[in-house]
Amino acid sequence: MSIIKDIYDVAKEGATQAAKVGAVKRALRTEAKLNLKFLMDVSLSMDIDDKRRVEIIKNLELEELAAAVRYELPYLAISRKKVTKKLTEQYKIKRALDYDLEKLIESLFLMISYLKKDYKNKSIDLNLRLININKYNNLLIELLG
Repeated sequence: MSIIKDIYDVAKEGATQAAKVGAVKRALRTEAKLNLKFLMDVSLSMDIDDKRRVEIIKNLELEELAAAVRYELPYLAISRKKVTKKLTEQYKIKRALDYDLEKLIESLFLMISYLKKDYKNKSIDLNLRLININKYNNLLIELLG
């Protein structure tokens, strides 16, 4: 086998991997943007009742986040960004400082998953939980942008 063929095969494999990484990034970003639409009432600080909050919770998408948590992804290939001090101040969420993409995805996945399963719990402040989910979702969009 020639060295040119070897180089070609390596380059082709790298291009295929880059395309796959791009597809994963696009899927995560699209899901986050869709969730942003569902969370619009929350982000605009609209006065909504618990019935509307439950509708929002049920509509939140988790498929791509779940896949990202479940499968080993090349997170650094998707995004090398971390949550900066500027972003934590912009979204008023200090505890996320220095979160990388993996940590942010895992945190957001857990927040949404828990709320979808336990939204009937009277001790949970649904509005506060949705506000925090909205903040983390916005951070995710920033890191994927």
